[in-house]
Formats: sequence, structure tokens, C-alpha cells
Amino acid sequence: MPETSSALDTIIQSSTVDLFHSCGIALAPLPRKREQEVPPRYELTGTIAFHGRGFTGTLTLSVPKEAFSLVRQDPHRPFRDWDWVRELTNQLLGRIKNRLTQFQVGLTAGLPSVMSSDVYDRQRNRSEPLAIYRFRTLRGEIIVTLNGAIDPAVFVYSGTGNLATEGDIILF
Repeated sequence: MPETSSALDTIIQSSTVDLFHSCGIALAPLPRKREQEVPPRYELTGTIAFHGRGFTGTLTLSVPKEAFSLVRQDPHRPFRDWDWVRELTNQLLGRIKNRLTQFQVGLTAGLPSVMSSDVYDRQRNRSEPLAIYRFRTLRGEIIVTLNGAIDPAVFVYSGTGNLATEGDIILF
């Protein structure tokens, strides 16, 4: 995304930091580079498609296995890494979607899935714009990418959106 709005950058970065903080993982956003680059693909990569007024694309969350080892788990009910990254991808888009309501942008999300290396390579070879957000943890970098068509001109701040908070139940 050559001219991504700073509001969208802030929404994505703060949503990612908040989400990982809720999992007990401290992370910090790294400066965003504006040039095209090819992000690495880590072992745990989730993806979810979305669409809405001025927004169509895919969000990808890529986490190294070392960072997964930082997740607090109940030792009696551990969860699998692929399930975890799929759920975090879904929650990340949900948090972004929630914050975009202040800008009168509604998103519809698809189902989250894990991304194989074949799918990753196909996505990387597309000519669509790509925004890359990197975050530093104690055990490597976490990468969030946006692929698709996103029009920052659709942002109309109203401040009247009723934002959900952590733990709220939202009926579809």
C-alpha cells in the first residue's frame, strides 16, 4: 500500500500489540518501511480474507515457533500452535474491524485458516499492494501483512461508533 493512512497504521499496530499483550506476550512495533519488501514466512502463519466499503483483501499473521513458546497455557488443557495462530488471526481482524467503526468502515470477514508455503508463494507473487508491519518480541519478529485494495479516502472519523471491549459477545 503505497499511501497507507497513518490512522490505519495506528489501528493495525495498536490492535496487534493489544492482542499479544492479552496472550502474555510483550511486543513492540518496529518502524514501518514504505518500500516493497518480501516478508519472511514463519512456521505459524494464519490468514483471513475481508471486504467492505473501500477495503478488500487478506490479513496475514506470521509468528515464529519460538514466540509461541511464550504463550501462557493451562498445562491441563494445552492447545495446538496451528489452532492458536488461526484464532489469533481471527481476533486480530476482529479488533481492527472494531476500531474501524469509528471511521464508519464496516468489514465482513471470512474464516481464518493456516497458510501453507504454496499459498504464501502465490500471494507473494501477486502484483497487489502489500503493507507489512513488523513487531519485536523476546523470541523473534511477528509479522502482519495486508494484501489487497484499501482506500484510505473512505475514512470518515465520527467518534460515534459503539466499540466493543475485550470479552463482549457480538451476535452476527
